[in-house]
Amino acid sequence: MDDIYLQIKELVIGLLVPARTEKRIDAHVFEEFHKILIDLEQELKGKEYIPRKIAGQLFFIYTSLAAEAEHCNYDDDLFLAVGEIADMLDRIFWESPFKN
Repeated sequence: MDDIYLQIKELVIGLLVPARTEKRIDAHVFEEFHKILIDLEQELKGKEYIPRKIAGQLFFIYTSLAAEAEHCNYDDDLFLAVGEIADMLDRIFWESPFKN
């Protein structure tokens, strides 16, 4: 888990700076983040607890990007990326009996 935390931490600036300054998402950085979220989902499947520092970091990234996406059009890459992150976080934080 410490390795995943460090991987996410390395991407924070690459995710947030373009979003805050230019209202855009860096596609390469987002792709790396997406891969980490997929790995994290698999790692946490069936587990009772998520490390607090990872949950906090994911919450910070999501809320920061969502705040910036409010200033975008619905078809902008940043807005779409935030939606994809929300879906991934839903699968990480809650094993819904209604989803496959």
